[in-house]
Amino acid sequence: MTTTARLAHFAATLSISDIPPAVRQRALVAIIDALGTVYAGLDETSVQLVRAQALREAAAGRSSLLGLDLTASPGAAALANGAAAHALDFDNISLTVSGFVASPCLFALLALAEASQQAVSGTQVLEAFVAGWEVEAAIAAGLGVDHYARGWHSTATLGHFGAAVAGARVIGLDAERIRSALGIAASEASGLRTMIGNMTNPFHVGKAARNGVTAALLAADGFQAEPDVIEHSHGVAVAFNGKGNFDLEAMTSGLGSRWDLLDPGLVVKVYPCCGLIHSGIDATLALRPQVDIGEIEQVIVAVHALVPPTMKFPRPRTGYEAKFSTPFCIATALLEGAVRLEHFTDARTLDPAMLALMDRVTMVVHPSLTEPSTFLTQEFTEVTVRLRGDSARTLRVDRIDNLGSRGRPLDVEGIARKFHDCAGRHPRWQRLHEGLTMLRELEHVEDIRIPLELLR
Repeated sequence: MTTTARLAHFAATLSISDIPPAVRQRALVAIIDALGTVYAGLDETSVQLVRAQALREAAAGRSSLLGLDLTASPGAAALANGAAAHALDFDNISLTVSGFVASPCLFALLALAEASQQAVSGTQVLEAFVAGWEVEAAIAAGLGVDHYARGWHSTATLGHFGAAVAGARVIGLDAERIRSALGIAASEASGLRTMIGNMTNPFHVGKAARNGVTAALLAADGFQAEPDVIEHSHGVAVAFNGKGNFDLEAMTSGLGSRWDLLDPGLVVKVYPCCGLIHSGIDATLALRPQVDIGEIEQVIVAVHALVPPTMKFPRPRTGYEAKFSTPFCIATALLEGAVRLEHFTDARTLDPAMLALMDRVTMVVHPSLTEPSTFLTQEFTEVTVRLRGDSARTLRVDRIDNLGSRGRPLDVEGIARKFHDCAGRHPRWQRLHEGLTMLRELEHVEDIRIPLELLR
């Protein structure tokens, strides 16, 4: 079989009995996490604008706009929910993708599940979600870091494939039609890293989810596309990465026996900002008890060469830009002893104490992290706090050991607490909590529409 055919066959035939319990547990954590982040982002201006456009296009339908007691067409719901989940850059990550997988996959498949004429069980949701996640990660493994380094926003480009597969699987498409869905998704896949830090960033997730819905529904109706779209001489791999800059074998090697959700593993964000600075925040918080903030002369944050183009705001003007500002994130950790949702406001970017400390934070490229090939294999952040009198404290944290990563994972209890942090102030919190309680036993849910109605 070709690469595309193998990926489609895996997605079409994956059964809950094939998925190890540890993988199912990580998938459940990813699902609850992505749902929770929707409520945190509901009132963001970018989300309100995307939602208004989605409703103008297709307000009629049965798919939930979470947290709003509204329904719309599957595509419109996927667009609005996906954008909300990513609006505060707080949803979870795949290191292999160098981006966000859960939100595009989940909101595409949930929108289609609600629109279905038959009940879709929690087990079917898990199967579709894992299929979408693992296929997207498999494509990412073959494209490698070069895809991200070239300027593609992997969250957007590759999210189309995960969403299409998850959506196609939840509506029961066979392998041939999933191949068509992959081909359709490939013709819609796009997204540039330069959009990180502005309103188009959350739109990237929403449109990947929406386009995944479109791809699945067209394929269901018999719409056809190039069946070998990934490996074709003018297909995905060549078009995105250039000839010779990809590994087709890596896309299918170990598929179904090695699970990306476990290795390198799901990354749950415990800080509501870009994941590239989380290891730096971890290091800073660990160093904080050892230093007097008033004695700090300089904080040097040594990162991978691919980090500065994304953490690109030395003096952020808004709370959203602050999520992509190394000085802001590190100064917040030092001043507050924590990095939480309420810290990322427009007003705090103008706070004199913040500005004074931010001026002492310098981001540099670590000399051993200059090559793209080290981005996943050796990536870390090294924080050095220099004090008056020439003393200094230094700590290095590997990205794989971030709080929330494989080395220090959050379990279902931990993710339930994050869900509360994101949604606890919603006026219908009690209903949301009931929905969360049902989701924690997702494999026993007979009809996913029941918890989704509570979450709506």
